[in-house]
Amino acid sequence: MGKIHQNVRSLADLARLELLDEIRREKYLVGSRLPNEGKLAEEMGVSRNTLREALRVMAAQGIVEKRQGLGTFVRAESMPNAKPGLEVLFRVTDAITALGMSPGTSEIELETGPINPMEAERLRIQSPTVINRVRRVRTADEVPVVYCLDVFSPTVGTLVESELRASIFVYLEEKKNIHISYASTDIRPTIAGQELAGKLGVSAASPLLLLDQIHFDDRNLPILYSRLFFRPDYFVFHVVRKR
Repeated sequence: MGKIHQNVRSLADLARLELLDEIRREKYLVGSRLPNEGKLAEEMGVSRNTLREALRVMAAQGIVEKRQGLGTFVRAESMPNAKPGLEVLFRVTDAITALGMSPGTSEIELETGPINPMEAERLRIQSPTVINRVRRVRTADEVPVVYCLDVFSPTVGTLVESELRASIFVYLEEKKNIHISYASTDIRPTIAGQELAGKLGVSAASPLLLLDQIHFDDRNLPILYSRLFFRPDYFVFHVVRKR
């Protein structure tokens, strides 16, 4: 950590968010036992005391439970009403599920066309080319809550619209063998305007939270450029800040 001074609580918050993300990504399945404290602390690069504090908070939230003599298990009540943490790259599907609501897709449109200058800059494409764009309206218990515009690098290849209704990350991993490792994200407030107002069932003057992000694979190549518009009456994003 260099010269950064952090107390156990702030480090535990970071460990908790990392572990939450691993549960969301199903590295640890509901009902499964977590590795023992020594092994898990080593894997996460934290001390046992830090890990214990993270697990204590998660147990209080009902995400994990400690069974005497058996270890710590992931509970069936998987992260109700959790705030998505901006320290980890979350899926929209998981963010909706964390609200205790059922995720869905009410609209989807796959478009193939010439790349525009902004998209070319984000995806580091030098020459004119044709790319795929996917526009989706994601729902929570059938209420439209997120508008997603995803622009794919030509390296992804052809897309199948019917397979894009849920998680783009899962689609890339399972169908394209592409793993998204991280994203560079700009976060800014914006106004819905007429088009998004119609998509999300809000007024044109309603505020939205925009996550403008470039997703990179494990070779540091830009794979996906996304603009995600969230309704703030459904989503509050959480971030742990450190000195």
